[in-house]
Amino acid sequence: MAGSITATLLAQRNWRVLLLDRAPLPSPAVSTHFFGPTVLAFFAELGVLDRVRATGAPPLAHWHLHLGDNYYGGPMLPRATHPYNLCVRRETLDGILLHRAEAEPLVEVRDRCSVRALLREDGQVIGVAGAGWEEKARVIVGADGRGSLVAQQLGVRPEYDAGALRCTFHAYWRGVHPLPEPSLELWHDDGDVIQTGPCDGDQWVVMVSTPPERFEQLRADGGAGYERRLRAIPAMRARLRSAERISPVFAGKNLRNFHRPAAGPGWRLVGDALCHKDPLFGAGIADAIAAARVLAPTLDAALSGRTSWEESAAQYAQETETRIARRMRQGLEELTIRPPAPGQRAWIRSVLGHPGLAFELAEHCSHLFAALPADRQTFWQKAADTTAEVLGLPPAARLTPDEDTR
Repeated sequence: MAGSITATLLAQRNWRVLLLDRAPLPSPAVSTHFFGPTVLAFFAELGVLDRVRATGAPPLAHWHLHLGDNYYGGPMLPRATHPYNLCVRRETLDGILLHRAEAEPLVEVRDRCSVRALLREDGQVIGVAGAGWEEKARVIVGADGRGSLVAQQLGVRPEYDAGALRCTFHAYWRGVHPLPEPSLELWHDDGDVIQTGPCDGDQWVVMVSTPPERFEQLRADGGAGYERRLRAIPAMRARLRSAERISPVFAGKNLRNFHRPAAGPGWRLVGDALCHKDPLFGAGIADAIAAARVLAPTLDAALSGRTSWEESAAQYAQETETRIARRMRQGLEELTIRPPAPGQRAWIRSVLGHPGLAFELAEHCSHLFAALPADRQTFWQKAADTTAEVLGLPPAARLTPDEDTR
């Protein structure tokens, strides 16, 4: 995905791009599958939103939370141009983005083409080589995932690595009993988080995020362990009663949360090669787009001679640190998988059942924060910012300088 998007954006700036992949394209991937207004707006800008919608994935304009024996649900606020989420299988979505890149006359795509080494000259990367072939380029972009060969060849180690906090299993189903309104569903049960919803091809994705120590239990018996886990939840068992799993169970174990250096002489990293985080964050697709949108203009400036390569690398590194890496670190610091306390559930019910209330809280929260001790203002401002982003609200109001000094 990151490679196709980057190739398209560079070709639009009149640069020739060779897009290489060792696998047949497109192919399945361990991924969140769900994406919302920010990604949809970019797809519209890229000219592919109609094709994404044409896959049959229904707009998910509602949230649904299942916490133990309690259900909470409500509509998303219609504050964005595209006020809904979509759930699209990665092989479908990646295929659309790949075809978009191939539509650019300056992009050449070669799949089933394994890069084995980087070519270097005077300490700078100048190309790539495979079995009996080599290609030279002014810059190499590693968009080759969390196990990036480019990063390995360069000896680029993560600047930050929190390790793997969870493992993930997902499969595709038919015949899942639907809710009255198509929804992005989150289930919280005994330390596991289950994410499900209808996707393209008249299918459903059901994903389980679980602690690493439960990996072997869910992987057991060729997918039966995954199904047993789902059917152990009475409400989920009822939803799956007439359903059929139509795919293998895809498992991700070593899902480390890390980010690497972004740039160096003759090379850049983008997508999961740059920054990988657990699919539970739901940020991989948006972050891949964010990095590509920074990478294309900074590379264009260097390639055209409007800025130096050193300045281009520094700008890309700084902007991806601010937009992606720093947010991931903050998210990990605040991450908790514990179920909400009984007293918190009333707030969840109110926010999801009365989205106007959520908007009012986001709009006026700075007045509440101003009365707090200084050491708590930052904490609650960050909580409000995160809530606004997750629920698709406008940015939370912030303390004014006068309020901040009281």
